[in-house]
Amino acid sequence: MRVDFAQGRVRVAGPALLAALGLLVSACGNSTTGHPATAADAAKVLGTQNKATGSPVLLGLISDGKGTSVDQTGEIKGAQAAVGYANTYLGGINGHAIQLKVCSTQNVAAQATACANQMVAGKVSAVLAGTLAEADQSIAVLSAAKIPEFFSQASSRLALTAPHVFSMTNAVNYFSTPAAYAKQLGYKQATEVVIDVPGASGPAQQIGSLLFGKAGVGFNVMPIAPGTADMTPQIQAAQSKNPQMYSLLGDATFCTSAIKALRTLAVKATIVAAETCVNSAASASIPGGYQGVKVVSTLQFNPADQEYKIFKAALDHYGDGTRPAPIPGIGYAVTLGLVRVLNAAKVKDTSPAGLGAAVKSAPPVPYPLNGGATFQCDGKAVPLSANICSSNGLLADAATDGTLSNYQVIKAGGLFAPGG
Repeated sequence: MRVDFAQGRVRVAGPALLAALGLLVSACGNSTTGHPATAADAAKVLGTQNKATGSPVLLGLISDGKGTSVDQTGEIKGAQAAVGYANTYLGGINGHAIQLKVCSTQNVAAQATACANQMVAGKVSAVLAGTLAEADQSIAVLSAAKIPEFFSQASSRLALTAPHVFSMTNAVNYFSTPAAYAKQLGYKQATEVVIDVPGASGPAQQIGSLLFGKAGVGFNVMPIAPGTADMTPQIQAAQSKNPQMYSLLGDATFCTSAIKALRTLAVKATIVAAETCVNSAASASIPGGYQGVKVVSTLQFNPADQEYKIFKAALDHYGDGTRPAPIPGIGYAVTLGLVRVLNAAKVKDTSPAGLGAAVKSAPPVPYPLNGGATFQCDGKAVPLSANICSSNGLLADAATDGTLSNYQVIKAGGLFAPGG
């Protein structure tokens, strides 16, 4: 795939350029907080019950789940919490009760294909996914079967080009937000420290280079193998280019090593990390913790916000008491986001074709846990791909333990504009 911004247009052509953006993300705070809240406690936050009584709509959820190197089970708990909340308090999907069929890939490509085939055989109306490491394997099967698949975000070749695929937040957020922020600060040089798996290092080379280039910022990609405990030599080498920003992309273990190296070398550059980098359990092993790190986020966790209060109550009551954290938040938000957009469209046809058409025709609706920002899947949000439903990103300040605050919306639409 080649994205051409010249001549006042955006054109996608040529062989595939984008690899799957599937990160080895860690389970970030998936422990429980004790006994789930009672129905009375939940009602205080969740509101008046409006139970779904119509015929069921079967949705699928494909998650990496728990494998040898990752634990994404919190994503499943978050999705289940959203379903429980929607069925009891929102009338499900336009009155239809939601049923959820779950399949875990264990971060194995063949299992991702098997999960997609299970969804086809199960005759689901749509499939939800958060951030799949093997996104293209599921897309290849489901797109051919004309079953819509809704990701929190996915920027693989097929995710950006295949029909019946939706990235409900900015699929290239981990690149466009740091690039737009670097431009805002007037930086001239940035380095991306990225976990060296095809789903991350490939997009960093291709999409990251494109967007930082559009921002007028020199960009150097430094892929580093998973499990590298000491990144001091690599960071020392990267310093030869005098980057004013280091952008980190990987799981919490990977990014912990990167931040330790940056601190060991007393690097003064701005550190911008993907939300998948942050894990409160890892903060104690980092000198100074996450203090001073800017975090690219798809979710806003503000305890004073009603969205967050509903999220926490839903997890307490329908998610086995799972603690609010990014991974459960991704599963919750993508599920509730689909419910919201379908209800806004007043969907009547709950077949795969009906759900896909309804989402495309729906007006803008607030994306859960996104500070009130809206998304719309009409194909016009980002010229790079009609499958992306939003161009905005969130950037937050991290405290020592990784707690985020001072969220700001970073508008990156200009990086996708023709010309420049």
